[in-house]
Amino acid sequence: MAISATQVRELREATGLGMMACKKALEEADGDMEKAIESLRKQGQATAAKRAGKAAKEGKVSVLVEDGTALMYEVNSETDFVARNDDFVGFCEDLGTLLMKEKPASIEDAKALKSDQMGGQAVESKLMELVGKIGENISFRRFKIINADEASERLFTYIHGNGRIGVVVKLAADKAECLDSDAMKQLGKDVAMQVAAANPVAVNPEGLPQDLVAKEKDIYTTQAQSSGKPEKIWDRIVEGKLSKFYKEVALIEQAFIREPDISVTDRIKQTEKETGCSISVIEFGRYELGSEE
Repeated sequence: MAISATQVRELREATGLGMMACKKALEEADGDMEKAIESLRKQGQATAAKRAGKAAKEGKVSVLVEDGTALMYEVNSETDFVARNDDFVGFCEDLGTLLMKEKPASIEDAKALKSDQMGGQAVESKLMELVGKIGENISFRRFKIINADEASERLFTYIHGNGRIGVVVKLAADKAECLDSDAMKQLGKDVAMQVAAANPVAVNPEGLPQDLVAKEKDIYTTQAQSSGKPEKIWDRIVEGKLSKFYKEVALIEQAFIREPDISVTDRIKQTEKETGCSISVIEFGRYELGSEE
């Protein structure tokens, strides 16, 4: 099939490789971007696939916390100008209040909710009214609810770039007196900022999707087999690359952004020592405006 200049440019942006290498990879993959990236990685040419930011949308990511419940949600617009419009901002605020109150199970249920603040209309109908008034496409894209057991857990949030990235982190401690300590609050802030900046996939290596780990292992195995090194050390090469991969995508294995010489686990241990408590990261959520799930 014919490969367009746009496809080549997108692959170059994702891999940092030259035009001809990208064009050849796309031709061999019949234009499939993900297959082309995987092929280039197996050849050792590309180091990683781009995970975020494919959909260049505007709008706002919002985060609310109330009575042990955190809500993250995203409303999109076509332009940043509309995202600052009073009607758009008002809709986002009303939507957050409604979602926090009703706690719907799905995006479909959420769009069907009705509110007096929206003139008795359903969320979807209010969106259509807003689109007609503003003259630009607007969509309520996704939401996530995270609950905490306030006897042993706390929720911490972070918003970056006026709503471009929203984060919720749930931490647990084995002693109630630690939960609301200044040290715990600082740790929660630090971990939430870590999630915003470093975009982990899971809390720890055990929480990573098995298909993702299997895919990485297959790539590293192909690289080892093509390296020219003795077969007896291939497994060691693969394990070394997997260990490095975990440090990139598992939150507690990552280098701590505010002090890169230590890991997030080390940062948690600092607070454990300060408070005399055992602390763990239970869960996190991260929305980046316009990014893919």
